[in-house]
Order: sequence, then C-alpha cells, then structure tokens
Amino acid sequence: MIADRYLIREISLPFVAITLGLVLIFASYSATVYLTDAASGQLPIDIVLKLIGLKVLIALEVLLPLGFYLGIIFGLGRLYGDQEMTALQAGGLSRVGMLRPLLRVTLLMAVLAGLLAVFGRPWAYSQVYKLEISAQEQIDITRLDTGRFQDSGDGKFVFYAEDARSQTLENVFAALEESRGEGQHRIIIRAERLTQIPQEDAPPTLQFHQGRLYRLDPDGAGDEALHFGTFNWIPQASDRVVGYKRKAASSASLLSATATDDIAERQWRFSRPMATVFLALLGIAFARSSPRRGRTANSFAAAVSFALYYNLAGIARTWVEQGDIPPVPGIYWVDALVGALALTLLFRPGLRFY
Repeated sequence: MIADRYLIREISLPFVAITLGLVLIFASYSATVYLTDAASGQLPIDIVLKLIGLKVLIALEVLLPLGFYLGIIFGLGRLYGDQEMTALQAGGLSRVGMLRPLLRVTLLMAVLAGLLAVFGRPWAYSQVYKLEISAQEQIDITRLDTGRFQDSGDGKFVFYAEDARSQTLENVFAALEESRGEGQHRIIIRAERLTQIPQEDAPPTLQFHQGRLYRLDPDGAGDEALHFGTFNWIPQASDRVVGYKRKAASSASLLSATATDDIAERQWRFSRPMATVFLALLGIAFARSSPRRGRTANSFAAAVSFALYYNLAGIARTWVEQGDIPPVPGIYWVDALVGALALTLLFRPGLRFY
C-alpha cells in the first residue's frame, strides 16, 4: 500500500541519519581513547583503526535500536505535527493499519540487532583481545616519547631514551625479553643510539649502536656482559593466547554455562531483539502529539525513558553477575517492564499525551 511505504520512508530517513550520527560520535570517542595510546607509542596506528572499527561493531547492538527508536519518534512526530497522520486516519488508516508496516520494519531491526549481539559481539571482542596482545609485541621507536620510561604492558620490553633526532633515539636504555634454549632471558642494554630497520610483514628490527649488553640467566648461573658496536634485536612472535573471555565466548557455548557472569552475558545477548521491539513500540507511543505541541512534544520523556531503560538493564545484568537475583527472571524483567509500558501507552484508550 502507498500509506505503508510512506510511513516506512518517513521513519527510515531520520533513522539512517540519526544512526550515522551516533556511529560517528561513538567512533570519535573511541578514537580519542586509542589515539592517546598511539601518540605515546603504545599502539600502532593500523591497530588503532581496526580497534575503532571493532568497537563500533560492538556498539551497533545498542546504537541500532536507539537510532530506530529515535527515528520512529522524529518521523512519526513530524506526521502528527503537520497533521498528516490526521489526514491518513481520515482516509481510512486505522491504528492496526499504521502498526502493520512499522512492525514489519521493527522485526527486521530486531533480527539484525540479534545477529549483531549473538554473533557479531563475540567475534568482535575476540578480535579486540587478539589485537591488544599483538599491539603489546610491536615496537615503533618513531612513536616513543623521550625522557620517560615506556613499557609494553606485559613486561616484554621497557624503553627509555634521552633524546630523539631524525628517527633515531639517543642515549637509550632497554630491558628486553629473549627466548633462548628452553627459558626466557632478560637483556639489559645501554646504547648510544637506536634505529629500526623496517621488515615486510613483520615488526621492524631494532638496531642498537655502541653500547653494553647484559644477558641475565633466570637461575643466575649463565649471566654474561659484553660490549658491542651494533646489536640487532628482532621481536619474537608471542605464544600468548587470549584465554577464556566471556564477552568473546560463542553464544552456543554460553547456552550450557552455569556461572553467573556467563548467564548475564548470555541473557544480555538474547535480550537485544526484545529490546529493539519494545523500544520501537515505545517510540510509536511517544511519537503521538497534537499539532499545537510540536513535532517532538514527548522527546524529553522519550529520552528519559531510554536512559532509564538501559541503565536498568545494566544494573540488572550486574545483579545477575553478582548472584543478587536468580537467572529467572534474570535481566528479562526489565524488557518485560518496558514492553508492558509500551503496550499500555499504545492501546489504553483513556491514556493520552495531549
């Protein structure tokens, strides 16, 4: 029907615009967090870009329902404010007729949010954890600050340089970890200069010039010291693995989990489709207003309701993690509460917004 396509178009335009705006805001926030580490030399810029993209993908399970919720409020609010909804109703559009196309789009959004939460979220988190480990193994001296100690975060290397000139660090102190034989050895280096040699598909080789090296044996029996003119250190690939992280665990593995942390994570993922549907219904209810009150007369109440909803959902998840409330009702009582409120506002005849 023409009316169905018109309603879908009116909510789709603000939905796309608002969602893109939310994504840009979140990406900018993530960039400020990671670029601080990149500027201090702790994160390579290519890994920063990947981390930002992954964080945006994770956030879409919230940003998508929020953008759709606001798109409904602004789209339908314009129709109410310009009296187009009155004209459509006068032409025979019933309440059920209005809800039918909106619910079709809502179900599509719910499926998409569910796929992001159930499959996209664990995959993205697993990639984030792997990238964080990889970043700790990479060293780029061109990004290191001088005059202060900097480390990898896992203790594999520590650097201090007094000055930097033309891509070269001067008066360098370094504490590095080296695999030798069956054990790990600590290397302490004091050198006049440090440069790096780029490598294809591998971290750059660090080249120390004119210094002294101390190789420390774990049991103290094989310590050695030597002077060198040039010493090359090649960062070694790490055998570290991510280990178990509930946010990166597959949704299938969480189905049989009994730990409260895993239960909370599972319920959060599987509640995202319900959250999308109930928020959409709440948005349809909040969009109603009289022409004299403007297009977004209930926008403040809508914003407060959304904030309360997601804060309550976060609190409920924490309660489940800590075992303060049982798995049933778990965090689902928050969705049930919002769903009851939305249906009440939509279908109770005596309750009006104007």
